[in-house]
Amino acid sequence: MQTRSEAIDPRERRTDLALARSVLYRALAVGLRLPSVSSLSALASGRTALMEAAALLDSSRLAAEPLLPAVRDFADLATADAAELAAVHARLFGHSQGLVCPFETEYGSGGSFRQPQELADIAGFYLAFGLCPAAGADERADHVACECEFMDFLARKEAFVLASGREPEGICASDAEEMQDVIGRAAASFLRDHLARFGLAFALRLTKEAGGGFFGALGGVLARLIDFECRRLG
Repeated sequence: MQTRSEAIDPRERRTDLALARSVLYRALAVGLRLPSVSSLSALASGRTALMEAAALLDSSRLAAEPLLPAVRDFADLATADAAELAAVHARLFGHSQGLVCPFETEYGSGGSFRQPQELADIAGFYLAFGLCPAAGADERADHVACECEFMDFLARKEAFVLASGREPEGICASDAEEMQDVIGRAAASFLRDHLARFGLAFALRLTKEAGGGFFGALGGVLARLIDFECRRLG
């Protein structure tokens, strides 16, 4: 007799895990931008999905600290007043006097030429997958929300390839394997060179400066998800 875990197709589990990562990255990308009634409503209504995603990733036993407690706090606090959170967002991330810088290229050192080189490298990752800023958007490519959004995209693309590879009329096995390899290498490189390199420092600073509340919980989720991803991808 098979146990439940033995009965699950490994590719189906990989698909579910990719979708779970996507759900959390998407929530982080939304939460890191200026709060609004609609964005907070979306997070609050997705509470169950967030909790299920965190629990599924925790079942892999990769992260040093479980995601679920941090995600629960984050989801519960998404019911806060949008205007109040917008004021906190401005205090934390304001361009001139914000307490926590959300832009990767403002971290570290390397001279005046480092920032444009790093921005070009980040944009290159996006363009390699056909992604470019929305018309009229003024958000920098190195904003932590943009980087979370890119990881969300890669996770959803991985889930699509895995699911399509199981369908009779879907992607053939060899093509699906090649695409998964490309996605996996891109995710590992982007984490190593960008999000994981500065994201943990950002998350810890955010947790400290926020002093609890919605953004403090958000920092906790980001730190734990980065730890999970680094362990997953080696």
